[in-house]
Amino acid sequence: MTINRRRRSRQKRKMVRLAMTALLAFGFGFYAGTGIGNPEGPTVAADEADVHIVKDGETLWDIARSVADARGQDIRETIYEIQINNGINEMDNLRPGQKITIR
Repeated sequence: MTINRRRRSRQKRKMVRLAMTALLAFGFGFYAGTGIGNPEGPTVAADEADVHIVKDGETLWDIARSVADARGQDIRETIYEIQINNGINEMDNLRPGQKITIR
């Protein structure tokens, strides 16, 4: 019985080592594979963006209204896009002379 126990113990250790080696190889391959092709990471293509300079008394709704009409969008979608693209919260007030990027 002792010999059989030793054999089983050795077999278990071999299986554990094999599994660990396979996981290590998979992890290394996955890590190395993420950088292949473009070592600098993803790039964003240059896009055409309009810059709107906020006038005194102008609101985000005023700015978004003409953009939404031209695109055939709901004005709420346009406002949301402008907020996201410019880091504007709902609580932020626009300032005269502030530059708003419209994409």
